[in-house]
Amino acid sequence: MSRRPTLPDFIEEELLRVPMTLDAVIDAVVDSWRQRLPPHRAVDGDPARVLRQHGAELIQTAQRSLRESTQADLQAAASAGADGSPGLGLSGVPGLMRAATPAGPGQPDLSLIDEDDVAVDIEIVRCTQAIKQVAEAELRDLHTYTAALVHDLNVARDTNPFGPERFVRALWRGVQRLPLGRAVQVAFMHEAARPLSQALRKAYAAASQRLQGQGVVPAAYRTIVFGGGTAWGADLARQRPGDEPTPAQPSLAARAAAAGGRMPGTPVLSSHLPMAHAASPGAAATAAALGGPPAQAAQTAELLARLFDALQQERGLAPPSRALLARLQPSLLRLAKTDTTLLAAYDHAAWRFMDQLAFDIECTAPVLLARQLALCAGLVDHLAAEQPISGASFTWAIVRLAAARRHGLEQALEVAMPQIDRLHRMARHPASAASGAAPLDVGTLDTVPADLLPEPDRPAPAAGAFGLLQAATPGTHLRCHLQGRWRHLMALWFDPDSELLLLQEPASGRLWALRENAMLRLLAEALARPLRVRSLVRRAADRLLNSG
Repeated sequence: MSRRPTLPDFIEEELLRVPMTLDAVIDAVVDSWRQRLPPHRAVDGDPARVLRQHGAELIQTAQRSLRESTQADLQAAASAGADGSPGLGLSGVPGLMRAATPAGPGQPDLSLIDEDDVAVDIEIVRCTQAIKQVAEAELRDLHTYTAALVHDLNVARDTNPFGPERFVRALWRGVQRLPLGRAVQVAFMHEAARPLSQALRKAYAAASQRLQGQGVVPAAYRTIVFGGGTAWGADLARQRPGDEPTPAQPSLAARAAAAGGRMPGTPVLSSHLPMAHAASPGAAATAAALGGPPAQAAQTAELLARLFDALQQERGLAPPSRALLARLQPSLLRLAKTDTTLLAAYDHAAWRFMDQLAFDIECTAPVLLARQLALCAGLVDHLAAEQPISGASFTWAIVRLAAARRHGLEQALEVAMPQIDRLHRMARHPASAASGAAPLDVGTLDTVPADLLPEPDRPAPAAGAFGLLQAATPGTHLRCHLQGRWRHLMALWFDPDSELLLLQEPASGRLWALRENAMLRLLAEALARPLRVRSLVRRAADRLLNSG
């Protein structure tokens, strides 16, 4: 009777099959390039011939990269099992990292990103998503078998050692071994997306069949769902593009009238949201404190309680934000006694303060979080003690938050000033005018101007991309895909003369300098987007309306 395979057995067997998969990809790219060569320099010679001659080096490097990353996972799993922590969970190889410029003592690291770097990121993401789309079903099946190998019966973790992103990054490491310019290497990744997707689809299916033949019983899916959407970047950000009210959007009162057939003018949601239960004793006591007609006061108190309950269910809301927002409920109950507009519009000062408070906490650097929480807690305590409370009280609190943001931006600019001066010198250096992007292409000795990239790889920026770039004023927070991962960044400085944009990563303090064209490229490819304050009360109201 044959021995049941283990995950290391599976890895070793699949590593032996990697050359066959990559051979098929190289053959497809060579055939395509023989019909139409990518834009290249004279020193590159014939890219198709060079690829054929050095294909073995590409395969060996990619195979070695896969072996190193899978062995690292096995060692991590063994260490985790020894100390009793959770078992194997594969996260992929580290992101593609460019050399950072050495910073002086006490200065943050500065990473310089040009359009060539962005082109690499774009092609890696495109190739990864293509595999996920084409081989979606095969990936799902294989995950059930690899989960069974590590006894993850609910498929609660990613246990596939040869996932799309890991395979693509291993391929990119192999492509970098080719004696070709960066533009041709990027063109290879672009051309390889389709054949690699098809080859991995067959490889995944064959791997599942082999494991089944070896007696492995697949696990059952419970938690992991792989989508086949065309959007490149999954929306992983806690903060999402803003949904703040605009004149074109219906107000709370208008929606209340439309949904409940009532005339505008009454408190918004209390006029039409279904009241599943009678007012609770606590709400009744609060209603007595509110004053006014008992029925209306009870309804308003119950509605606010339900709104705050729905708000606490907001996805991605940080625990400190939940606690502070919950402490604001009594203040809003007192406000509702004298301010009938509280439930008449999403842009009431009280709601805007809550939205801004949650956003500022989410965007604060970890080292500054304690100070930010102390400020927010102080404002909440002040509002709780305010007598009488009004919309002006919350407007004052909003101004205090804005002052704190300005102070934080000034501090960040002060820390980054040496690097800003350095960027000024680099942009105005005589070599900069002669070599174009050379000073900003750190760690790369063999690059080509971005103008030589194939036209299909360089889509024209969307009409709104320039507007978004102009909107990236100092203090603006953005979500960008740089060097293999999504990052939360804050714009610090933009120089229109040198077309340089400096951003800070609050989580690490790291600085990123991007050419304007590189940022426009990211915006056009939906790999960068500004983060705006979301309307928490609108989302809570929608949740109540949908549940009712």
